[in-house]
Amino acid sequence: MLDQQHNVEYAALDDRTRDARYHRWLPGGGYVEIEVEVDHAGDASPPSARDRLVLERRADRCRRIGHSPPVVAIVVGDDVNTLVAALFRLALDNAALARGLIQWQSGRMRAD
Repeated sequence: MLDQQHNVEYAALDDRTRDARYHRWLPGGGYVEIEVEVDHAGDASPPSARDRLVLERRADRCRRIGHSPPVVAIVVGDDVNTLVAALFRLALDNAALARGLIQWQSGRMRAD
């Protein structure tokens, strides 16, 4: 059985709201989470959404303080449900998450 939490809202910058649409604990510690960030622009344009899949590897909560979890995938669009569905399959696949984490780590090494 998956441990899921829905609609956990976070404060974001500007006119944006961020909430976790999916959250599950990983074997061995840490968690995977689908976050939705919606930009409520002040003009007449419809709000745009940006979903991201974050992967926290640290089992110890104290080690998480001051560190942002790796972002394994980002999708952008207008329909939040479509974006969440696009990331949900990845969030369930531990092997795909491991591959995404390796890609994230290699991108950081090249940037240094």
